Amino acid sequence: MHDLHMAVIGFVGVGTISEAVIRAMCTRSAMSDTLVLSPRSERRSRSLADEFEACVRVESNQEVIDRSEIVVLAMRPQQLDEALAGLVFRESQVIASFIAGTPPSGIAQVVAPATQVCQLIPLPAVVLHKGPLLISPEIPEVMTAFAGLGDVVTLDDETRIRAVSCASAVMSTYYEMQNQLIAWLAAQGIPQDTASLYIRSLLEGLATVGRVTPEAERADLPFEHQTKGGLNERVRAGLLEQGWFDMLTSRIDEVYATAVLRKPEAGS
Repeated sequence: MHDLHMAVIGFVGVGTISEAVIRAMCTRSAMSDTLVLSPRSERRSRSLADEFEACVRVESNQEVIDRSEIVVLAMRPQQLDEALAGLVFRESQVIASFIAGTPPSGIAQVVAPATQVCQLIPLPAVVLHKGPLLISPEIPEVMTAFAGLGDVVTLDDETRIRAVSCASAVMSTYYEMQNQLIAWLAAQGIPQDTASLYIRSLLEGLATVGRVTPEAERADLPFEHQTKGGLNERVRAGLLEQGWFDMLTSRIDEVYATAVLRKPEAGS
């Protein structure tokens, strides 16, 4: 359960992911924090402030920083330097960055004299209090502030953040597979609504079983969901023979090798 100590958490940048995180924070069973929102995006920040008592919209990014114990940086990577230009942080503040491609060591140089800096990677399902929330490195205040938003995963080594990010890059692929299966069922004469309900429920059920299966039994799941000569075995064996899964990991290898991290000394 979320600690009842009230913290003031400021968001510099209120985009799609920030909105999902803020909504998740405000709908926890125990919410005592104050969330200070920057004026951009205007539509999102005003809407959240109107909807949730815990949210307060202010008129500038500096006011967010001045009022907050924890400052969340949630602008786009290419906007980082411009958004933070001239802003003054405090040494006592904790900085939590949502900015992709910029590790904590890179953020630390632009938020000095603040020294406690971590990166968070929230995914869209956070709005439902589901999915992983990566925090690197583990900072107690941040762990408390973002408790209850999903499965918190911590990394002490910031050089490993890129690997986790690349492994996460299957989200659109997952939904493409979902939609292809729905389309195939519809092409067999199944009503679209029926096909959609069936496939989405099927995938949700599989994900639920996968999530609650003990780690020691995880490797057995493919075999437990197929029978000798059955439909599931034929599909999986065919995809294995065609190298489908090797292609998946090879593609992630390629993305990992070419992913660009913002260098700490970069000026733009």
